[in-house]
Amino acid sequence: MSGALWMFVTALRMEQRAMQRNPLLLVNSGMLPAVFLIIAVETGRPDPDGAAELLVAVMLTALWGSTVWMSGGVLRRERSFGTLARCVSGVWSPYLVLLGKSLGATVTSVGAILVSTGVTAVALGLPLGVSHPLWIVVSLMVLVCSATALGALVSCLFLVTRNGLVWSHALMYPVFAVGGLLIPTHALPAWLRWAPDLLSLHWIKDCLVDAATGGVSVAPLGAAMLLTLAYFFTAGFAYSRSVERSRREGTLDLA
Repeated sequence: MSGALWMFVTALRMEQRAMQRNPLLLVNSGMLPAVFLIIAVETGRPDPDGAAELLVAVMLTALWGSTVWMSGGVLRRERSFGTLARCVSGVWSPYLVLLGKSLGATVTSVGAILVSTGVTAVALGLPLGVSHPLWIVVSLMVLVCSATALGALVSCLFLVTRNGLVWSHALMYPVFAVGGLLIPTHALPAWLRWAPDLLSLHWIKDCLVDAATGGVSVAPLGAAMLLTLAYFFTAGFAYSRSVERSRREGTLDLA
């Protein structure tokens, strides 16, 4: 048990160190939320409740982009560095290594996004308040877990294809449009309003906005946690099947 924990923490720290030298961290987690927030505020100054919703929406939209490119690209980077075979043939479960790396990328991204959105909000003079700080902390913890699971799930997709960059774009922008984050659900066509319910970030948005504006609702948090568990199980199944198929067909990169 201690060895598995050591491996998990080591994978987490290695990914965090690698991300510090990755320019995508600055773009997706630093510049992107600031640009989104400035553009949104310039279209109309929101009231305190509207400012909280806008800030949360910008943060989660930026996190999705960062998840696709950072934690979602863990296995793609392992393949390009020639270390993928070593990661999936070690003593410990390769899924444990993937989760450690995905968590490291997620924690780093969330930290950078929180700093970027916070500094930009203060610079723009947005009227913000925090009614239930403890509930916000709980929601952020669920957010980190959910983004980690999403990153692992997306990363498994890149294991079975070499067209990772194409899939990155294909996955990112549809969620921007129909994920119920910056664009509210009621603004979507009626036949698409079910789509945000499949995204845990949409439910976490409700939790964070409610906690900031005075309300606390358990239902959105419960939905987000159920979806997060589904992401974890699906990612684990997809990863084990992908590795098994790659070994059987001899398509696992060895160098």
